[in-house]
Amino acid sequence: MNKFTESERAAMAEELAVNGFNSLLRLIVLHDKNILDITSAKYKVGTYCCASGSTIKSWSKHGLRGVYVERALEFAACYHLPINAHQLEPTKAIIEQWLEYDYNLVKSGQAKASTFNGWDIAARGISDKESIKTASFECLMSVGEM
Repeated sequence: MNKFTESERAAMAEELAVNGFNSLLRLIVLHDKNILDITSAKYKVGTYCCASGSTIKSWSKHGLRGVYVERALEFAACYHLPINAHQLEPTKAIIEQWLEYDYNLVKSGQAKASTFNGWDIAARGISDKESIKTASFECLMSVGEM
C-alpha cells in the first residue's frame, strides 16, 4: 500500500504549485525594473495569459493550472527567467519526494522545520491536527507503513 494518501498528494501538489507561482512573481519583480511589486507582476502574467480576474486571484491559493502553466513559461522565457514547468506544475515524483522529506522531518522530531499542513489526520491515526507536529516517532512510523 502507498505511504501517502491521495489527499496528501493533492495538498502537496497545490502547495508546491503555489510556491512555484510565487517564485515566478518574485523573479519577474527582480528582472523587470518597470514592475515594482508582486501585485503588478501577477497582473502582468495574468494579462499575458488572457486570464480573468478570478482566475488570477485563484493562482495565489492554488497555483497555475493547465494551459496557464505553458503561457506563464512563455512569459518567463521573454525575461530569460530560470523557472521550469515542474516548478509551476510539480510531477508525481517531485510530490512524493517532498512528502517523504516532510514526513521524515516530522517523524525525526524536527516538526518546526516542516511547513506542510496537508497531512491526512484520519489516515495517520492522529486525533487532532496539532498533534502531528508533536507526534512520537513510533506513531508516525507505524501509521506511515500502512
